[in-house]
Amino acid sequence: MSNASSHRSSFVTSLQSAAISLATSILLSSPFMSIFAISMNPSSWNAFPFETPNCSCMQPAKHFCVRVSGILSLTNPSTSSSVAPSLVLHSAAKPRSISFACSTSASPSACTDERNAKQETGNTFILAQSTAITFLDQFHYVHDRAIARYSQKRIIIIHDEASENGRAILRHSAVCDVMDLLLVRPQPAHNRVDLLTSDVESEEWMLLDSYSASAPASLRIDLFPNRRTNLRGRYVRLAIFNYEPYTLWSGAENSDDANAFHQHNRSLTIEGTESRLFVEFCAKLNCSLEISLDEAGEWGQIYDNRTGDGIIGALVERRADVGVGALYSWYHESLYLALSKPISRTGVTCIVPKPLPLSSWMIGILPFSTVLWLAVLATIFVSTIFEVMFSFVTQKFRSIEAVLLRTNRNPYSSQMLLIGSLLFVGLMIGNAYSGGLASVMTVPRYEKSIDTVQDLADRNLRWGSTHDAWIFSIQLATQPTIVKLLDNFVTYPKDVLHVQAKHRNLAYSIERLPYGHYAVGDYITDDVSHNYEIMLEDIYWENCVAMATKTWPLMNELDELTLVIFQSGIQRYWELEVVTKFADNKVQHAISTSRHFENPGPIALQPSHLLGAFFLLAIGLGLGLVCLLLELLWHRLSTTQRTMKRRHGVDHDEE
Repeated sequence: MSNASSHRSSFVTSLQSAAISLATSILLSSPFMSIFAISMNPSSWNAFPFETPNCSCMQPAKHFCVRVSGILSLTNPSTSSSVAPSLVLHSAAKPRSISFACSTSASPSACTDERNAKQETGNTFILAQSTAITFLDQFHYVHDRAIARYSQKRIIIIHDEASENGRAILRHSAVCDVMDLLLVRPQPAHNRVDLLTSDVESEEWMLLDSYSASAPASLRIDLFPNRRTNLRGRYVRLAIFNYEPYTLWSGAENSDDANAFHQHNRSLTIEGTESRLFVEFCAKLNCSLEISLDEAGEWGQIYDNRTGDGIIGALVERRADVGVGALYSWYHESLYLALSKPISRTGVTCIVPKPLPLSSWMIGILPFSTVLWLAVLATIFVSTIFEVMFSFVTQKFRSIEAVLLRTNRNPYSSQMLLIGSLLFVGLMIGNAYSGGLASVMTVPRYEKSIDTVQDLADRNLRWGSTHDAWIFSIQLATQPTIVKLLDNFVTYPKDVLHVQAKHRNLAYSIERLPYGHYAVGDYITDDVSHNYEIMLEDIYWENCVAMATKTWPLMNELDELTLVIFQSGIQRYWELEVVTKFADNKVQHAISTSRHFENPGPIALQPSHLLGAFFLLAIGLGLGLVCLLLELLWHRLSTTQRTMKRRHGVDHDEE
């Protein structure tokens, strides 16, 4: 009896060994060859600490990986160097103590080959069926904290006698992110190893192929067929919000007009330049869009405890699979989520208040610049000094009184030269002023416009929008100009922003789309858009991407479709059609022509045009009046003083 039991145990062990050999051959069939002599006792699978790699040249792994005790190696045909495989044998004894294994005797070149092997096969996991549920429970937790991202993951499960949880594995939430699932099941009664795959719809295992334990294993069929070409109506949870022209949604009156689901009801119609990408995506792969909405959160944010709101909050909490809507390649969000290939390029700039015409009282000083006015004043000052000096010298020689432009019987040559130079300079300045005044009266002068980022910072003008997402891309900047812009950025609700637009005391961030249109918030309406003009320079530019969970299995398919659509040029047509259909075309036209000032044509002179001259006349009359009063006061004081002196002298003579 004991001999029969021992023989059966040996037979089962050989079948399990064949199952592991077959599973690992599937994993490592190309470009590596594998040599196996593995212990079949799961309790002897030694897991190494997560933080401590077994080779100094290895970095701490970010995946589930353990090494099996015994001999396990890979041989690279090109280098003939033995390296540890990039695979997983998950141990129930210590499920969280996991790392890549590397032989301590491996050379640096072997470690390099091992890292290359990890790149090839690091998305595949081999585990025992008895530990599959524990593995899947930790699947999302570990991958959410991983740096490396592999969208197409494979799990090979080796059946052991201690577990019959096949259906529980297929019902697990993590299986939705693993489309390539293979169960290797030894069949001692039939002396073979069965290979089964998952049928998610029926939640049953489906037989793919069988291999005899006595014959060499040779793969006859594709054990991981591409299921991504036909998703059979699988839901793709898409997070969006209303933001023209990228993503728009509205309720459909009947299901035939809808192209998306909400709470599993076909009741939404989505539009937009980026929404159409996902409509085409599901049309190609035969999937259904389940929309996740958070209008209040908009783009959202991610907190340190891995919760959030808006689009990116729905993704980090796994309430959605993928999100889109003018999401940029933000660094902080890239630590928590996976980013797709660029969908489009956008430039972030501002519409700023248009410069107002300068006040009419400044017409008198506008013909000359500040520097020229200083030069004129310096000329008058120097001329006065020379006149006083010449007058003082001529008085010594009984010259005539030093009065400018007064003729004399015997004038000195120096005085004549001084008078001539003053006449010449005065004539030049007068003519130049007349020409400048004619120009100012003909062409209206405006305040200095805000054209560049430096101008926006120097003006110290606040700029803002409804969400901090507009500054996510520049929050790590250290340039003084950008730092000042960050300090001046503000966020308000839409109604407050609309009121502020009427007061012209705030700049508004907008997007310059790749094909000549603009993404403008709906708080900028036609009645206020004419008060603003677009800056000539972008604050920064970014690539719009889609964001997804790190384990979303369809990222490669989305990237492929994105690049095909981008190179086709159809996005130009999409942008034109969506903007024309949904945007306020008057606002679009006002912004695109905001830099073109209309010529009002000839205008009859009004009193306001001479307000500057009248203002200067008023200043002159006022100064003259003040001087007259001072002279009268001085004369009165002088007369009183002389009278008192005379009286004092008469009184002294009488005594």
